[in-house]
Amino acid sequence: MPTTHPSSSLSRAPRPASKLILLILFLLTFLAGILALSQSNSPRPATPALPDSPSSPRIAALSPAIAVILHDLNLDHLIVGRHSHDLILDPSIPVCFDFQNADYEQLLAVNPTHILLQLQSQKPPPRLAELAATHHWHIHDLPILTLDDIRTATSRLASLFSPGADKPLLLEMTRAWSPRPNSFKGSILLLAALDPPSALGPGSWHHQILERLGGKPAITSGSPYITLDAEDILSMQPEAILLILPRSPTSAPSPAPSIDDLRRRIGRIATLDIPANRHNRLALIDNPLAHTPSTAMIGLADELAAILERWGSN
Repeated sequence: MPTTHPSSSLSRAPRPASKLILLILFLLTFLAGILALSQSNSPRPATPALPDSPSSPRIAALSPAIAVILHDLNLDHLIVGRHSHDLILDPSIPVCFDFQNADYEQLLAVNPTHILLQLQSQKPPPRLAELAATHHWHIHDLPILTLDDIRTATSRLASLFSPGADKPLLLEMTRAWSPRPNSFKGSILLLAALDPPSALGPGSWHHQILERLGGKPAITSGSPYITLDAEDILSMQPEAILLILPRSPTSAPSPAPSIDDLRRRIGRIATLDIPANRHNRLALIDNPLAHTPSTAMIGLADELAAILERWGSN
């Protein structure tokens, strides 16, 4: 409302024409208020939390592993776009990537300042590179296949968005990925699938964790992922079998399965005459992030260490 002054012409009573204008303005203001009230009471679609300020980084985390690391660095509030197979971020954050296919329309909508990819040193898609150049998006490729890659990616992300935030995580990695006393010393077969049996071999971060804890892998040569059959396992004679089979992210943790449960789960493997079966050395890790190379491998190492210690004490 305008301020009135006694000596001003504004303090005089309005003429009839002025009264009509004031009435029209009042009605328009009243109607606008009713419209605004109705809009405020209508349901609105959920929107993800945005970065703290317009100058904050806006991250498109187009890799599930990178998203986990950002989460553990307490930087997920900066994320405006995610991968379709993301396992940890708020589902309301728009999906902008599915394997090698970017959703360019969605990327334009969220307008990131940084695009983080896990391309294993390959070049980004040409269209993505073109849009990034046009809109001044910074593309960063973070190869993550080994434990050292996880450390490097964690430090690199911290240096980009929160220098020093990686220090506690790096200390935890050093602790978790170190030899443990009283660990089981017999050969251990790591299985990532059962139909057909598929082993995690040299080059996989699971294989590396087992070695760093002081465990002995049953497979010492070959690729990170090896398809086996029952005869392969019989000739290998593993002294223990560890299943690494992630459950659904929406499933709650369940009690540790019994030996009978595990025998039923591995099917024909349970009938083989191998030390793992004779001595009931079977175990399961079903953490939803067990196959996501990231800071989640800190927790996986602790789970594996507890199993090795249990087997070592028997």
